[in-house]
Amino acid sequence: MPPVPVALRRWLTPFLLFLLIFLVSCTAFMRKYLGPVTPDQLLFHLQYGGLDYADPRMIIRALRYLAGTLLLTALATWALRRMSLRLQRSLWLMLLGGAAFSVGATVDDACDGGQTDAIAQRYVDPLAQRFEQAESPPDLLIVFIESLDERYAEPTLPHGPALSELADWRAHGRRFGEMRTLGGSSWTVGGLFSALCGVPLQPAGLMSRNALEYSTRFFDGGACLTDVLARQGWELSFYGGASLKFAGKGLFMAKHQVARRFGREQWQDRGVSVPGEGWGLLDAGLTAQAWADMQRPRDGNKARASLLLTVNTHGPSGTADPGCGQSEDGELSTDEQMARALACTDHVVAQLARRFASQADGRRKLVWIMGDHIGPTPLLFDGTDEQWRKRSLFHALARFDGQGRPEPLPAAVRQRSFSHLDVLPTLAEALGLSWQPQAHRLGLGVSLLAAEQPPTLLEQQGYERSNAQLACPSPLFHRLWVDRPQAAGERSKSTGTGA
Repeated sequence: MPPVPVALRRWLTPFLLFLLIFLVSCTAFMRKYLGPVTPDQLLFHLQYGGLDYADPRMIIRALRYLAGTLLLTALATWALRRMSLRLQRSLWLMLLGGAAFSVGATVDDACDGGQTDAIAQRYVDPLAQRFEQAESPPDLLIVFIESLDERYAEPTLPHGPALSELADWRAHGRRFGEMRTLGGSSWTVGGLFSALCGVPLQPAGLMSRNALEYSTRFFDGGACLTDVLARQGWELSFYGGASLKFAGKGLFMAKHQVARRFGREQWQDRGVSVPGEGWGLLDAGLTAQAWADMQRPRDGNKARASLLLTVNTHGPSGTADPGCGQSEDGELSTDEQMARALACTDHVVAQLARRFASQADGRRKLVWIMGDHIGPTPLLFDGTDEQWRKRSLFHALARFDGQGRPEPLPAAVRQRSFSHLDVLPTLAEALGLSWQPQAHRLGLGVSLLAAEQPPTLLEQQGYERSNAQLACPSPLFHRLWVDRPQAAGERSKSTGTGA
């Protein structure tokens, strides 16, 4: 075997050092600003990218970590060349162990290695159902609030609930119990997708020859709540503060019949002032622009479904919103900054919900508000394992008549344990839709309004088992990502048993 050239050896050592230190630095960055992540989350963001459309502050932080990595690589290279052979081996072992530990502490793969397709076993295809509308269709408002824990609404917190207005507003409607975040739903686009489509979001085709083709798709063969509503005559709009180009969000909405889509660039095109830093249009401006757009003339007598995604409370410390009279203050702690961001979002979202519900235009209204996913560095978190296990998402469902008066929802027999997957059938039923042959079930979820109270996946299997099964790759999901694997009627016979 020929000897390794001297020039190659000279550069091989710093290259290997850089790789190991970069692994430690990169995973430390993710833990600090994103929290523990899953392989699916990493692969999905690699596939759809959009980092250049993220908060510029995140990019600056990443560059600082990269500069630190380069500096440490230079120092380690200098030190290694002056060490004895024994100390060199110790340094290499320390770096290898540190990289392995840091990756293990950051990336959590819950897949149990099972060979069965957990999604195919339970999936109820919305396109295989026959839908009927019991009464005139109501207008719908869905608000996804960035990283909104249920604990923020607890009245027993030291200074009262962090969500004072939303907690009060929820008295008009219902909280169903404990809403947990399963894998595939633990980041923003994953949370939106899982709630609207009833299945966890998985990366598809990234490592295949057809990776480019897969990245132009977004569950093309599957159906979501927006598809169902569009087919039933609703007009759909999405309002987001961040760019639609980030992580495939705009593609998802476009593929699933949301005809009107607004993000950072669309607001700028309308002449709206959008901050140069941060994720985009902040929540005070976002809710005001969304409300103004909701006042446009109707297309005939169509019902409307409006989806909104906030940005202020994105980690690690939220964003001060001038629309709420706030300004940047470097003297505040991370918790204080997040509490301030949360107070603004709480006020403007509650205000939007009140305006929407009280229009008194003769058309019934339905409002669903929820956190998009569990935040990695929550406010008021004491770091204990017990508190981490008990974390759940804020959620509220409220229905109003055509004069803005609250309408009762079916009384809760018990507190439920459920996930994003159950949002799709619950909202469909709350809108007055009924369907056959798989009544009360859509995707992997069940309606929390069903009188029979069929058990959710979490109630049947518990959190750990459900998470382990759904974290494994699903052949059915991958086929649905590209196109429908077979005719809807045929697949309804072979899947969607609801077992």
